[in-house]
Amino acid sequence: MTFTSKILLTLLIVMIAGLLISNVIMKKEYDKINKSDIYWNYETVISQPFKFLRITGGNVSNIAFEQGPKYSVRILNQWKRNFNGGIMARIDKDTLVVDFDFKPANQFEKMWMKGATTVRIFAPELLSIEGFDTNLEMFRLKQKTLSVNMSGRSSFEAESLFPSMDSIHFTAKDSSILVLEMSPEYKPLPTDEKPGAVAFKLGTDEINSTSQPRIRSREAMYIHFAKASLQGYTLLDLGHAQIDSLQLSITDSSAIILSGQALKKSARY
Repeated sequence: MTFTSKILLTLLIVMIAGLLISNVIMKKEYDKINKSDIYWNYETVISQPFKFLRITGGNVSNIAFEQGPKYSVRILNQWKRNFNGGIMARIDKDTLVVDFDFKPANQFEKMWMKGATTVRIFAPELLSIEGFDTNLEMFRLKQKTLSVNMSGRSSFEAESLFPSMDSIHFTAKDSSILVLEMSPEYKPLPTDEKPGAVAFKLGTDEINSTSQPRIRSREAMYIHFAKASLQGYTLLDLGHAQIDSLQLSITDSSAIILSGQALKKSARY
């Protein structure tokens, strides 16, 4: 065997060995993944309990909150790996404080982050939310009250699985946009109850509540009490909600979208 042949054979053996070792390492990493977790491609940075949320920054991307039995804050692995992405997160008493101080390096990274959900937050319930220069979406909301305070250039959207809520409090200033609507995953149950009885399903539980005759629609919401304070060039969208009691404080440059029912009721105050 010539010297050149020996070198080529050695290189071939090294390449094969490298592939085998890489496969073993990748298999070990794959085995660590919780296959039942649909967000397995996110890395957990905090798993301590909290009741309140305060976010600064993040309007260069998307932050999602979902209610669940466990507390966690996660960041997208791809963002961390490819763009050295990350956040500063800590628990201050009962408040989760998130500092999303990240600036995309170029136009490609900026466009990629706009289409990605780089941070996901999970908790059984949030008593209040405060955000500055952030984009936050709440999916599958399963609570009867909601308190939100947004400022800077922020965007907030909540999708509720409850067609009826007790109270909401929205505060916005600067140039923030806030939206509350029904989740597209909400599926009302057929009911044989007399008019005024509403049945809806959450998981495997069916809940019935009695109220005044209501609009039969998957998009319609009913709110007992709503309070909104809007300043600057802000917009609040409650256009799908029928509201029993409404308290508004709105500057001339701000705007609110209300249903016909809520608009007629507010005009009587």
